Amino acid sequence: MQRRDFNETVQAEGTAESVGTHVIAVHDVWGTIKYIIDDGVDVRQGDTLVILDSPSLEEELEDLCTLLEATLAERTKAEATFALEQALQTATMQTAQASASIVALDSLQLVFSPPQQRRISELELQRSAIEQQRSRRSLEAMEIAHRIDMQRLDTFIKHLHRRIADQRQKLAGLVLCAPQDGLVIINRSWATGNTFRVGDEVWDEMPLITLPDISRMQVVMHIPENDYKRVSLGDSVTFTFPSIPESGAWGYITKKMPVGVEAAEGSKVRLFEVTASVDSSLTRLMPQTGTHVAITLQALHDTLVVPAVSVFDADSTRVVYVLRDNGTIEQREVATAASSLGECVIDRGACEGERLLLLRPAAHRVRHKRFLNENN
Repeated sequence: MQRRDFNETVQAEGTAESVGTHVIAVHDVWGTIKYIIDDGVDVRQGDTLVILDSPSLEEELEDLCTLLEATLAERTKAEATFALEQALQTATMQTAQASASIVALDSLQLVFSPPQQRRISELELQRSAIEQQRSRRSLEAMEIAHRIDMQRLDTFIKHLHRRIADQRQKLAGLVLCAPQDGLVIINRSWATGNTFRVGDEVWDEMPLITLPDISRMQVVMHIPENDYKRVSLGDSVTFTFPSIPESGAWGYITKKMPVGVEAAEGSKVRLFEVTASVDSSLTRLMPQTGTHVAITLQALHDTLVVPAVSVFDADSTRVVYVLRDNGTIEQREVATAASSLGECVIDRGACEGERLLLLRPAAHRVRHKRFLNENN
């Protein structure tokens, strides 16, 4: 029996993964890969990852720009035509007004004119009034038609501007950049089954690159229900990596999923997902790295640790059996501070260096009994 550190742990296997992972995908584009970065390269935010080539987008943008230019020219022509027709109608109306004014100036002479002459003058005045009214109505109708045409053209021009802006945005989307620092992982093409390379066709929503941020890693593990119940949020964790000798990492339990899944089809064993942070590491971790996990449930420093099989229950108390130097056996009541499946921490009732029996002795061999209150 000796003093040392006591650690109660749960062992598990896990897989390292990035906390923040972005998938670089194509949106609203059909084209071919003109350039793609190498697999496994470290990139910084803003670095170019993929450049796509889409002739159809460029042709459509050129057609839209040509149509916009023609529509603007049509609008300018319509403005000029309206201005000319408006001037002609205004001149016609002004001419009719002038004729009516001249006839009105001669109205005093009509008193002394023959009846036939007076009738002719009255008809001329009526004709002048009709022409003025006709010109005024024609001008009003012309203005309404022009306003409707301008509204139609302006609406169509705005529509073209929006389409051109969308098309330019799509063209800008042909250059895909890194949204964060990370490690490039080239995905496989849905068409070929191989990793993407220059010349491959791509289309809408196709994921080209997975970009995990390896500066923030975590480990995901699946553990049986019994161990899951013993694990708590905030428990410290130690990681070792079989593929990376002499390496290690440390963190804490950050997440426990409340629903488990069957370990295998039809199995009664349920596994629960538990996530631990990786706060410090002796080496650079990569996604999908396998790791052995030791979750510390309890940790006591410099304490008296004995095998769990050396502690027995007796009359609602816990006892150990001490083999004394003279060969006699003493039953000793003890107080335990913590225990695990294989070890137990003695808080009071036993001393370092004493020899304990691992099997309960026969009653007649026990010569002495000591209780905790006697030690006090």
